[in-house]
Amino acid sequence: MRLLVFLVLVGAACAAKPQQNGRIIGGTLASIYTYPFMANMNWQWGGNFHPGGGGTLITPTAVVSVPSFIGASPRAEDQGIRLGTTELTGGTLLLVSQVIVHSGFDNRRREHDILIMRLRTAAPLSNRIRPARIAGANYALPDNQRVYIAGWGIYNPGVGIPRSQQLRHVDVRVVNHALCTQRYADLRTQPGFENMRQVFPGNLCTGLLDIGGQDFCTWDYGGPVVHQGDILVGAISWNYLCGHPFYPGVSTDIRAYANWIVQNS
Repeated sequence: MRLLVFLVLVGAACAAKPQQNGRIIGGTLASIYTYPFMANMNWQWGGNFHPGGGGTLITPTAVVSVPSFIGASPRAEDQGIRLGTTELTGGTLLLVSQVIVHSGFDNRRREHDILIMRLRTAAPLSNRIRPARIAGANYALPDNQRVYIAGWGIYNPGVGIPRSQQLRHVDVRVVNHALCTQRYADLRTQPGFENMRQVFPGNLCTGLLDIGGQDFCTWDYGGPVVHQGDILVGAISWNYLCGHPFYPGVSTDIRAYANWIVQNS
């Protein structure tokens, strides 16, 4: 039975913060009890499922992620969702019945970078597996607000270290949308950067502006940006360079797609 996604419309008093702080570029290990909605998007190849990018459980039968990391037309029968574990193995692996990609998705531009995966069977809810709430269209998220990102991505790029085998997280800040848009627009005017992606109204920018060092990176894509512990405000989409001080990370702003998510979950 399909469940209605609970929309969070207004900010609440500060909830308990993740137990560990830090800098997934420069991040620290995280607990699945802090992120019980954390999903790993597995794909089937050679008869086995392999770990992919991130996702967020939003109902017992639906996960939010991004299509840019798994292809514009993924087959449901090739997808699996791993829940309830901080590792890339173990936990509960559930099969997917349907993949719903936003009709406006453009892989080159990364516009409307959002999808829903419906599960064949409901996730077994526990203190390790629990849906996140999603931010509604009017959810207040002011500039410089602290949010958290989590995933199994690369945590020290440029030195040959592979992706993390354990879930990590890091706190970042919401970056002013107009400033983020302008910085990437300026980059597009530089020689050799004419095809750099642009920031759209449906994007959310995060990072430590003019400081850097705290960010998502490869293999984190599709994973959550959360506020107040379990309120999903973003789905990680792309960045120029991981942890860059001048160019923030860019996610899909969940608030812009809240109605679409409810209709398709």
